[in-house]
Amino acid sequence: MIAILLFMSACNLPLDDAPPPPTLEPATPIPASPAPEEDCIESGDQKTINAALRNEGDVAVLCQGAVFELTGSVIFSAAGQQIYTAGFPTDDRRATLRIAYPTLATAVIMRDFDNAVLSHVIVDGNRPELGYRSGDALVYAGGSSSGQTIRFTKITEPRSWSALHLIQGHPSPNPPCTNALVENNEIGPAGSSNETWADGISLACTNTTVRDNLIVDATDGGIVIFGAPGSIIEGNTIRAETRTLLGGINMVDYNPYDGNYSGTIVRNNIIDAASAVIRIGLVMGTRVWGCLPAVAENDTLYGGTVTGNTLRGANMQYGFAVDGVREWTALDNIDESTHIGNPSVDCRGRVASAPAGFQYYPQRAEGNFQPEFVNSYVELALWAIVSPRPGE
Repeated sequence: MIAILLFMSACNLPLDDAPPPPTLEPATPIPASPAPEEDCIESGDQKTINAALRNEGDVAVLCQGAVFELTGSVIFSAAGQQIYTAGFPTDDRRATLRIAYPTLATAVIMRDFDNAVLSHVIVDGNRPELGYRSGDALVYAGGSSSGQTIRFTKITEPRSWSALHLIQGHPSPNPPCTNALVENNEIGPAGSSNETWADGISLACTNTTVRDNLIVDATDGGIVIFGAPGSIIEGNTIRAETRTLLGGINMVDYNPYDGNYSGTIVRNNIIDAASAVIRIGLVMGTRVWGCLPAVAENDTLYGGTVTGNTLRGANMQYGFAVDGVREWTALDNIDESTHIGNPSVDCRGRVASAPAGFQYYPQRAEGNFQPEFVNSYVELALWAIVSPRPGE
C-alpha cells in the first residue's frame, strides 16, 4: 500500500517538479568514405592514350589540365571504349588533345565502333600555328557504328574541312551509322573565309540526336546535314562573331542518301549573325547552294521538317531560303534578324532576289510552308551578294 501511495504521489507532481529527461550524448557522426580517386593519365601523346584503348570497353581517363601533344591520331580500337577527363569538368580543366605535327589533320578517330564515347575533353586542331591541311575532320566519328556519344567536348580550330564529322557507314551508304548522340559541345572557331572554310558539325549519321551545342565562328556550315534520315537537330545555338559563315544550318546535300531527309527534324535552334555576316541562315534545297550544271537538274531533297527555329542578328543576308525540295515542311519559324546586301552575281543570267526572311521558289519547293514565305528567286543565293562583302 505504501508503495502504491508513493507511486500515485509521484504521478501527481507538478510539471516543474518532474525529474528531468535523461541527457543523451550526441551521436558521433560516421565519416563519409572519400570518393576513390580515379587513376588518370597525366601526360604524353597519342601513343599514351592509345595504349589504354586495347580491348572492348577500355577507358582512357585523362588528368585534369593535362595537355597531350599529338603527332598522330588518337584511335578508338574496339566497341564501348571511352575517353574523358577525370571528374568530368566542363571548363578549361578538361584535358587537351592538341595537334602538334605539320601533316596531321585528324586528332581523334572513333568511327566504326559501337557505343564509343568522347566526353569532357578539349580537342585543338592548332590551325593558327600549323595552318590549313587537307584531310578528314578534326574528330572523325560515325561510320558503321551504333550508339556513339560526343558530349561536353570543346572542338576548336580544325585544320581541314570540319570540326566534327559523323560519317555514314562504310562502304557508303550501308550499313549506316545510327543512333549517335552529340550534345552540350562547344565548337569553333573553324576555318577561314579565304576558301578554306570548315563546318562545325557535319552530320550523315541516321536516327541521331544533335542538341544543345554552341557553335561559334564556323565558316562553311554551322551544322551541315547530309540527309541523316530520322535525325533530330534541336536546341543548338550557331553564332557568327568574328568570321563570316556561309550557312547557319545547311540542308543542301543530295548525297549520300539520294536526297532522303525523311524523318529529319530541325527544330528550336537559334542562328545569330551577331557581329559577323551569315550568308544564309537556314538553307533548304540544292539549288540555293549551287547553279546548273554544277547542281544536277533532278537532285531534289525530300522529307525534311524545319520548325520553331529563330534567326537573330544585324548581319544576316538571306534568312530561310528554299529551292529544290519536295514533301517538305517549314512552319512556325521566327525571323528577328536584319537582312543586308545587294545581290549582283547571277546564275545563268538571272540575279537572285534581294535577301529577306522567308523566301522560296515555288516551282521547285513542294510541301507545307508557313505563310510568311514569299515567291523569290534564290538559286545560287549563297554567292549572289558581293556588296557588302562578307565580313564587312
